[in-house]
Amino acid sequence: MRRLRVGVLGGAGFTGGELIRILMRHPRARLAAVTSRSYADRPVCEAHPNLRGRTDLRFTRELDARACDGVFLAGGHGDAMTKVPALLRANPELRIVDLSGDFRLPQPGLYERWYDRSHTATHLLGRFVYGLTELNRPAIRRARAVANPGCFATAVCLCLGPLARAGFAGTAYVTAVTGSSGSGVKPSALTHHPTRTANLRAYRPFRHQHVPEVENLLDRLGRGSRLRVSLIPVSGPFARGIYAVCQLRRPRSWPAAKVRRLFTQAYARSAFVRLVDGPPSLNAVVGSNHCDLNVSIEDARIGVTAAIDNLIKGASGQAVQNFNVMMGWDERLGLDFAGPYP
Repeated sequence: MRRLRVGVLGGAGFTGGELIRILMRHPRARLAAVTSRSYADRPVCEAHPNLRGRTDLRFTRELDARACDGVFLAGGHGDAMTKVPALLRANPELRIVDLSGDFRLPQPGLYERWYDRSHTATHLLGRFVYGLTELNRPAIRRARAVANPGCFATAVCLCLGPLARAGFAGTAYVTAVTGSSGSGVKPSALTHHPTRTANLRAYRPFRHQHVPEVENLLDRLGRGSRLRVSLIPVSGPFARGIYAVCQLRRPRSWPAAKVRRLFTQAYARSAFVRLVDGPPSLNAVVGSNHCDLNVSIEDARIGVTAAIDNLIKGASGQAVQNFNVMMGWDERLGLDFAGPYP
C-alpha cells in the first residue's frame, strides 16, 4: 500500500512541530518535506529537540507541490493566501489543510474587520471547507481543501454545536483560558514567561478573531436560528491547553434530558470527544487529540465546559484528523494516543 507523500509549509513553529511528530508515525502518510525560512538547510531537530534521533529530515526553503499528494500550511496568518494559488497551479490535485485563519471565513470583507488585512486569494475562498471534523464531517469527506479551525473556535464549537443544530437561539457567554503556546514561538511583552507565570489576564474581550468563524458554523448548523457568542479569552500561566466555559439560558420548553441527549447523539460516533460526568480536567487531555466535555444543567441554566490541547485537537491533531477524513481513511490514524497524566 503506497503511503501518500505530504509536506509541511512553515514547520519550525509549535504547530509545525506537532504536525511533524504526528505525521512521522502515521501509517498511511510519508513526510516528504518540511519548509522553514529561518531554519532552511538545518536539521528539523534544531527547532524541535524532542525529535532528536527520531528523524534525519532537514528543513528546506521551498516545497515542490508536484512531489506531494498533500500539504499542511502551518505559517502565520496571511501566509497561506499568498502560497495556495501557486501550490494549486503546480499541482491541481493537491490536498490542502491550512492551519491559519486565511480561509476560515466566507466573505472577503470579514478579513479586513477581524484580521486587519485584505484577502489576496478571494477566488479560492469557496474551495475551502471548514474543518471542525465532528460537526462538518460529510463536507470534509468531499473536500480537497480544508480550513482548520482556530483553537478557541474548536473548543467553543464543540460546546455549542449540538445546541445550534437543535435550533437554540440566544447568546452563549464564554470564558476561555489558553496556554502560552497559543501565542507562538516568538515571545512578546505580554506572552514572555516572567510576565505570564502565576498570572491571569483577559485580552481582546468580545473582539477575538475566532468569534466570526464560530458564529458562521453555528449559523449553518442552526439553519436560520441564531446563536451568538460573547467570548472573553484569558491568557493562563501554563504552556498547553484551552479550558472553555460556556453559559446559556435554557429554553423553558427544553427539559434537561433533551439537552443531554443532544450531546450524546451528536458525539456518539466521535472517537475524540469524550462526554464526562463532571467538569473536565485539562491534564487529562493535554498531549492528546481528545476533547473532554461536560454538560451541567441547573434550573434555567446550561453550562458546557470543554478541555482540549490547543496544539493538537486545537491545531495539528485536528489537521491530521481532517486529512484522514478527506482521504476516506479512519480518522484516528496517527492520532489514537493518550497524553501523559498528570
